[in-house]
Amino acid sequence: MNISRILTTTLAAAFTLPALADIPASRVPAPVKEQVQKQYPNAGAIEWDFDNDEDVYEAEFHLNGLEYDVKLYPDGTVCLIKADMRLQDLPAPVTAAIARDFPGYAPRRAKQITARGALKYRVDCRSETTAVRKLELYYAPDGKLLSQKADD
Repeated sequence: MNISRILTTTLAAAFTLPALADIPASRVPAPVKEQVQKQYPNAGAIEWDFDNDEDVYEAEFHLNGLEYDVKLYPDGTVCLIKADMRLQDLPAPVTAAIARDFPGYAPRRAKQITARGALKYRVDCRSETTAVRKLELYYAPDGKLLSQKADD
């Protein structure tokens, strides 16, 4: 095999490796593990990943029947939390805004997202009577629509 072929194969492999790779807990820095344990002492089994693109560790686990996805910097600082939530736990201003602004759509799934200290809610809605069947809506806690995306 010549050098050109080896280089081509190596480069192709480098570009096809996943940005997010499963890693064993033994490769997760202590500050990262300690922060997750401190914030979520009752978390179930934790699946660890490392995001090469963002240089962050990701902890995925279940707590009280809900899925959590927490991203942390190597020093243990939390940068993003995504947590499934029950629809009935959405703030009243958010559910009122959906009913008012998107008649015919019913919330199907919700997540609470905290990034850089800012809290927002993602609500996946579905309609059986409109041309656009699925919507992905992002709301502030006060019911202000931050963004929306048709997901058909």
